[in-house]
Amino acid sequence: MTKTNLLSFLILSIILSSCASSSITPAGRDIYMVSISQKGFNTGGEMKARAFIEANKFCSKDGKIMEPTSVSMQDMKVFRSDAFAEVIFKCSSK
Repeated sequence: MTKTNLLSFLILSIILSSCASSSITPAGRDIYMVSISQKGFNTGGEMKARAFIEANKFCSKDGKIMEPTSVSMQDMKVFRSDAFAEVIFKCSSK
């Protein structure tokens, strides 16, 4: 591998490692789920923190507070799976 190819590979790896995906989905009456995963060397704890931030933002836009009802997470497994977290929550009045 030439130096140019190696440099291109490293830059692409850095870009991909910073890509995270998240989505908030209704999961029942007044219950929501946020799921976050990210490529790269991340932990489930980092993903859980991001999921909590997203859930709090979602509830606070309506002047409510987020109450988690279930949390699951998994650390990245090299060459097998990305780090991820899933938080099921409800938005309650303050």
